[in-house]
Amino acid sequence: MKQLSLVLLMLFTVSATFAQKISIDNIRKTALRTSDAIRQGADVKGYYFFYVSDKIDKRTNQYTLRIFDNGLNLLKDIKFEDSKHVTVLESSFNGTDLIFLFYNEDELTFEYQVYGADGKKKPYVYNRQLTKKEKRYLESTYLLRNDDEDTYKGLYPVEGKGFISNMPSREDRDYTFQIDYFSTEKRKQWSYTPTEDAKRTAGDYLGTHNGVVYFEVLKFKSLMDQKPDSYILGLDLETGRKLFEKPTDGKFRFYPATLAVLNGSAFLYGEYFDVDANIMKDKSQGFAFWGIDEKGKITSEKYNSWELQLGKFMNVSSSGKIEDFGFMYLHQIVQTADGNIYAVGEGYKKAASALGIASKILSGGRSTGISTVKIKVTDMAMIQFDKDFNVKGMKIYPKNANSVELDGGMEFVSTPLLGKMIKYHYGGFDYRYIQTNTDLSSFSVCYSDYERSKEYKGGVFKSITYNEGKITEDRINTKSDATVSWVLPGKQGQVLLIDYYRKDKRLEAHFEKLN
Repeated sequence: MKQLSLVLLMLFTVSATFAQKISIDNIRKTALRTSDAIRQGADVKGYYFFYVSDKIDKRTNQYTLRIFDNGLNLLKDIKFEDSKHVTVLESSFNGTDLIFLFYNEDELTFEYQVYGADGKKKPYVYNRQLTKKEKRYLESTYLLRNDDEDTYKGLYPVEGKGFISNMPSREDRDYTFQIDYFSTEKRKQWSYTPTEDAKRTAGDYLGTHNGVVYFEVLKFKSLMDQKPDSYILGLDLETGRKLFEKPTDGKFRFYPATLAVLNGSAFLYGEYFDVDANIMKDKSQGFAFWGIDEKGKITSEKYNSWELQLGKFMNVSSSGKIEDFGFMYLHQIVQTADGNIYAVGEGYKKAASALGIASKILSGGRSTGISTVKIKVTDMAMIQFDKDFNVKGMKIYPKNANSVELDGGMEFVSTPLLGKMIKYHYGGFDYRYIQTNTDLSSFSVCYSDYERSKEYKGGVFKSITYNEGKITEDRINTKSDATVSWVLPGKQGQVLLIDYYRKDKRLEAHFEKLN
């Protein structure tokens, strides 16, 4: 393990008295996409904010990176200049280093810059030159919602080692995706782009465990194929070599959503369908959990159907639709010290879009780029399993419903598959994060809400906290005059509330306690 810098040591050893708040001026663009907590395992050790801080001339902007400890005491303030055509698309922290993705629209390049936790730029700069064809494809996918509140994610941390990038790509006539690995231990990069056996290929990063990078790959035989084949792809983290690619069809057709590591073993979980189902139209049968090893061997399978296992605890139909709740998107699972497993989900369902219908009528029935259906995001839910994924209980936590307008053509996409799009493309879910303590005797599920009552009308940040077998709920009112507000995790039992005032080019942040 490389020697940590002075500032990183300060982050991991200093316990500072909490500052009541900080105020940062001259933020010309909100730092929502390029700010986050600096974590070591389950502990929050500090925060970073990266933003455009000044306009030098017609061709040049000034950028600023500020790093704070977990008491909001400033540790590092770094400024540099770059082209005005450069946009910071994403950032990520892997426990030792930061990475920022810069997009130069004028030169058609992605540039990945690596910084230590001390804020010093490392000599590991990785570049990707885009073709005009790739640019057009990216503008219809990754870059489509390129604004201050964009939440699309393509950069993922590999703890203490580097980062995985997953981006849409074009290869000749094929629509595919490109996987890149950027090391932070030394200058090393590899790329992997699947192009075989499909007209269109979509990839979803699931996670990394024991030196294997896991992806779900959907292969479409044509652009209109409604029954894509699903595969689990395993790549060697060190070399990018393909270790295995195995279909998920078996007893059922399984579409994993993500990977979790429980008791040192990797588990894939997501929805499953009948083996001959049309996933664009047919409904899921329930949730599946697969154990998988480093060679791609499935070590265990567990299926919980809506009608049987989950239906014992809720009014659930076999189509996966819960009364007044809709379909469920599973965000994350966590295993507590007593062996029980908790899955956190959120409800969503299709509804008619007045905006889309009106646009269709005004255009004389022509396509307008706005769907005639929208998504209604409903309540939070938590399912309790035993260590073998047998259902022990389920509870719904009501919250205010909000709507997500969809792009044209989304009315033909299956409701279960829309879940991932709401999560990664539209940023429409209210779930924010799960925070655990070190010994896993406690965790908090944190999410946003909006309330309308006689006593209060405005934004609310809520938590569902498990502590040694007991579950409690808490809330913080977040109403302010800010243009944009968001929340980052703090020490166990607290959060950092952040307000950005666009007109004043000012960001303010302060801590609030939970439970």
